[in-house]
Amino acid sequence: MGTYGTIRNKLADAQMRRQCLYAADSRECAYLNRMTKDGDVLRPYPNMYVECQYWGSLNPVEKMLHVMRTLAIRHPNMVFAGISAACAWGLEHSFHLHSNDDRIMLASSGGTPRNGYCERIRRFYVPQHEIERACEISGVRVTTIERTLFDCGRLYEGRSALSFYDSALRQGMISREDLIAYCDEPHRARNQHQSRALARFANGLSENGGESFCYATMAEEGMMLPEQQAEFSDVHNAGQLYRVDYLWKLPDGRLIVGELDGQQKYVDASMTNGRSVEGVVVRERNRQEALKAGGVTQIVRWFFADAVRRSPMIDKLTAAGVPCGTVSAPWIR
Repeated sequence: MGTYGTIRNKLADAQMRRQCLYAADSRECAYLNRMTKDGDVLRPYPNMYVECQYWGSLNPVEKMLHVMRTLAIRHPNMVFAGISAACAWGLEHSFHLHSNDDRIMLASSGGTPRNGYCERIRRFYVPQHEIERACEISGVRVTTIERTLFDCGRLYEGRSALSFYDSALRQGMISREDLIAYCDEPHRARNQHQSRALARFANGLSENGGESFCYATMAEEGMMLPEQQAEFSDVHNAGQLYRVDYLWKLPDGRLIVGELDGQQKYVDASMTNGRSVEGVVVRERNRQEALKAGGVTQIVRWFFADAVRRSPMIDKLTAAGVPCGTVSAPWIR
């Protein structure tokens, strides 16, 4: 088998292991660099290679995990922190956090934030005794779940960070009481106010990171906070329940439902249960009719981008009659 065939097999093997390919020697590196120039292969990190088409099929979390696993081959004692650790733990969060900064985060008890090996690796301070408590998960060593949440809570704006906390609580990775106790410990790190506040605010009810983001945005904008994951029975179909993202019960008796919408539910097989687009549309129409029969006064829908820009979502809810008053986000001082 020639060099080309050998490298293709190695690329395929790395892909099966959900990793990138490390060049074994200078000759293999030179060959892979030529393939990179030809556009068949790309190099996401120094001396790491992956087929372009395969890499393009991965989301930002999967890409980060591929690089982390590849680094762990050469550096088995490496401990990942922050958003990198969150990816390994499977904590839901918005992909836009990776767009702003896609560097791998390494736990370090000393040194400078910049890494000499690669500018796309960031050293992040974690006390040595916490590094020694590292867990092995998803094929890499990472900070504990409580330390990971604590650090993500300090690193990102509150409405983005809440999704990490809700995800961990929803999956039963840590209890709310233990998380609060950890974040409350004095002098754990700088800027721990937001981590403390998020630990108390998170409830684990949001079904995904987008819902957490919207809920936190409502709190930051002073909206009356809704019930989450409220259920309605279908009066025409016994045993059929419909769950809504948000429900406001207004003083005048009106019921306002809020739903984070998106095209995904029409095209993602995991959400359509094998139905055609037409079938999904019919199901949504039946659902809406059942909610109205159950007493819902109005259904307000918005896209994630509306929540990111704040006013499009808030304006829709305000127009529907949802009260807006005092900010209830405890991380805002």
